Amino acid sequence: MIFDERVHAVAKKGFTERQARFLTTVMLHAGVCVPRQYARFCGIVYGAKTRKFFDKLVRLRHASMYDCRHNRARIYHVNQRALYAAIGEAGSRLRKPVTLNHAIRRLMVLDAIVEDPDLVWLGTAEEKSTHLTTLLRIEPADLPHISTGEGDARTVRYFPDRLPIGIHPAGRGVVVYVVTDPWLDEFRLFLLRHAALLRALPAWTLRIVVPPHFPDIGQRAKQVVWNQLMTPLKTDILDELRWYFEQARAHPAPSRSQDLDERFYRARNAFSEPRFKALYRVWKEDGDTAFTACRSHALDEAVTAGVGRVETLELGHRYGHLSPLVAVA
Repeated sequence: MIFDERVHAVAKKGFTERQARFLTTVMLHAGVCVPRQYARFCGIVYGAKTRKFFDKLVRLRHASMYDCRHNRARIYHVNQRALYAAIGEAGSRLRKPVTLNHAIRRLMVLDAIVEDPDLVWLGTAEEKSTHLTTLLRIEPADLPHISTGEGDARTVRYFPDRLPIGIHPAGRGVVVYVVTDPWLDEFRLFLLRHAALLRALPAWTLRIVVPPHFPDIGQRAKQVVWNQLMTPLKTDILDELRWYFEQARAHPAPSRSQDLDERFYRARNAFSEPRFKALYRVWKEDGDTAFTACRSHALDEAVTAGVGRVETLELGHRYGHLSPLVAVA
């Protein structure tokens, strides 16, 4: 089903088109929501209409409401099977009970989406693969993935991060990342997995969603993007890096190996930065194709030309007041 077909199916359940569009978006990307997000999505003032809509969701058992520590704060979990079945997602994992930390992360994902409600937001791995390979002619090998095994036993899972990708009518892709770890190690892996996709898109925006409890991380995240993707390495450094990776894989316990010389330890010191540690993890899965992101100037040139953008979405909304009275929403 395409998005408009899903919206039409939800509207048949007794909702306006605007309400159906919001509910469809929630069910595809977050499962949970708060009233201010509906108001933002619809471009309306948070008032009686918003409260009436959420009262209806709870009354008809389309959603469960959870009280929070703040007297007026509520988290709503859209979880009715029939509603998900209407959009072809009856077995969605988003229907299942979710812990507070996961609920807040999903709310942040939804915050990133409601900033641009007019984009086509792709949620499932199947949707992303179909849209990007069929409509934008992107090669499957350029899609974000993780792989396990080798040869005939190799298996590939696409879009393992389960984060939305937005497509503008003009073709610009919006890739979303929600910061959850202050060290940004997972972010580095995310960048490496998405580097080929960004190079293949005609225009792109990398939107880094910064939660309020990491107030200074937005600028650091931008520096990581520059360091990981937009600072190409020279050929001689790449050759040494490839040699070191091969040695590191062959000697998982260097201290117990007798055949390693000074060159290995010198390389280990030179390549001890987080950038190279993330690259090593990807190289172990994909081999030398992982080095493409290290030698290409394409992303740096795209930013200089204005077709590539790196932006942060600073969430001024404080999530602390959403701590529920129970541990599971």
